[in-house]
Amino acid sequence: MGTNMKIFLLTLIQMKRRLSFSRLLMGAATGAAIFMAYTVAPGVQDKTGVSALVALIKTTSGLDIRLDDVGWSWNAQDFTGSPEQGRLGFSDRKWLMYLVHWGPIQTPQITIDYVKKRMLTMWGVKFEFSGNEGETQVAGHDAVWVEAYGTNRMFYTRFIVWNCPQSGREFIADTNYNLAYKTPAEDFELERKSAKSIQCHPGAESEHDDSLVSRYISPKYAISFDYPEAWFIDDSPFYVPFPEYEGIRDRRMGSLLGLPSDENLDVVLKWRPMSAANEAGFMGVSQKVIEHLKAEVESEPDVESLQGLGSERFSVSGVKIHRLCGRMKFKPMENKDMTLDEGIFQAALWNVEGKRKQVIMILKTKAFRYATMISNPTRHFQDAFLQKLVKSII
Repeated sequence: MGTNMKIFLLTLIQMKRRLSFSRLLMGAATGAAIFMAYTVAPGVQDKTGVSALVALIKTTSGLDIRLDDVGWSWNAQDFTGSPEQGRLGFSDRKWLMYLVHWGPIQTPQITIDYVKKRMLTMWGVKFEFSGNEGETQVAGHDAVWVEAYGTNRMFYTRFIVWNCPQSGREFIADTNYNLAYKTPAEDFELERKSAKSIQCHPGAESEHDDSLVSRYISPKYAISFDYPEAWFIDDSPFYVPFPEYEGIRDRRMGSLLGLPSDENLDVVLKWRPMSAANEAGFMGVSQKVIEHLKAEVESEPDVESLQGLGSERFSVSGVKIHRLCGRMKFKPMENKDMTLDEGIFQAALWNVEGKRKQVIMILKTKAFRYATMISNPTRHFQDAFLQKLVKSII
């Protein structure tokens, strides 16, 4: 890929869910011009403040809900019914890119000025340096970090650069998260923690954080590091940013890319009166509840089939919940850009005693393809969202 391709993808492709592309013609790696035309999908709200969404949920359902301000999107047509019974839906998209590059040492002393020059020449981006910069340690080596805004402040980046004399390599942790998408700053912090965990030579004294539960280990590249379970890691589809690079990736030179499998989350909320029959069904034979939840999910207009189902009962703050989880086949979309017609889901049912309502929440996450990489979303971030939402509903 050409030097401008990474930033093009970082700032445009992540807008895929909100935009309906009518034409996208990308030039080859030789630097050919990129032409594009798109229109905003009708009825779809742009990323906006969470207060408007919370107010609309209360007006439609009568439920008071607290949500983090992560830039929710929704379609007003998806809010139907009355406070007695109805359905609504909203969604979230986020985007981050975590890259690790390595190659021959370029300078014996890493300085802030050197890192800034590296940033300005690596991707062809006119960074706006934020003033956040300094020194740190990675794997026992002196390192320098510099932060900046990119492409009209659509994303924010932090480069952490150090030399590893033991392996004869310069390392660059190239961490990025999308601001236009309101990607949580906590995700950007996870990129920093992952970079600090890198072992660039045998016996390196790297840092470990309990929030990074997965580990990438490559004898081929002589590198290892921790990363969040929600990410997936593979060879970067971009070029290796070292002048000595001749197309071979090995211990001497290479580049890895980490992306978030939890890039998208669709939320569907349904409610109805909490009748005695409903309460008995919930507390009675669980198979009846399973079949009920299964039918609710299958009734969703974008669902084709469910696979690998599992169910469980548990309590959150004294609220009894029954949950159905599994994999999902989505109906083919005409304009699906990077997303695939498969993913994961969970459906949960519980009673809101104070409102005398029974609530069903359906969470859906699609897998997506990025170059040769395919995401593998796991349920844990959906679990966390469900728990937080149950606690918030009044």
